[in-house]
Amino acid sequence: MSAPAALAAKDPQERRRRILAAAIEVLEDKGFAGTRIADIAAVAGTSPALVVYHFKTLDGALAEALGSVEDDFYHNVSAATPPNADAVERLRILSYFASVGGPAMGTWALYMEVWVRALRDGGARAMRRAVDARWRHTLTELITAGIDEGSFRCVDPPASALRLAALMDGLAVQAALADMDVPDEEMNRLWLEAAAAELGIDRDLLLAPVTIRTSNKAASVSKTASHT
Repeated sequence: MSAPAALAAKDPQERRRRILAAAIEVLEDKGFAGTRIADIAAVAGTSPALVVYHFKTLDGALAEALGSVEDDFYHNVSAATPPNADAVERLRILSYFASVGGPAMGTWALYMEVWVRALRDGGARAMRRAVDARWRHTLTELITAGIDEGSFRCVDPPASALRLAALMDGLAVQAALADMDVPDEEMNRLWLEAAAAELGIDRDLLLAPVTIRTSNKAASVSKTASHT
């Protein structure tokens, strides 16, 4: 866990950003049951009162943390996808960020916290529904686009999206638990192979390396993700 850094009284948005980053870090590290507001405050270098001011409750912090991770995921996918990318390339990029380059590297723990709490907590159930609806909608839109392009063969896009979404969740649990049979790269390959079978795509076409473009203020880099 990061060492606490003093949080100066300056831009409120910067304060909120720092506290949110601390909430994500602590929740990933300790889980919901092991996290206290004071823990988040300590990592953010601020007071528990300021954390409560921004998030109200620990449930609120979990909701904000998950929302931030979700938004970052979709932003990264969008930024890495070329404007002229076809549905096959978009699917490979989506899979990359959902496994090798994304939440499977750590933040799947937040999703697992929500899934467990959703068994008994209405707020967590609503959170889970919203997250799953967004993911399934994204997959359904992509599958429909692939059908329109003539790249995919699928009679029921929402049903295929549901199956692929459920498989990603299941593989993510194994990867997050450090199952030796499902390392991050294996998770990516297994999911893409299932997508190839589900959508009538040539396996080798879908598993071909894909260039992932990332950028920041300092530089723009490209790296090739291999699925084999």
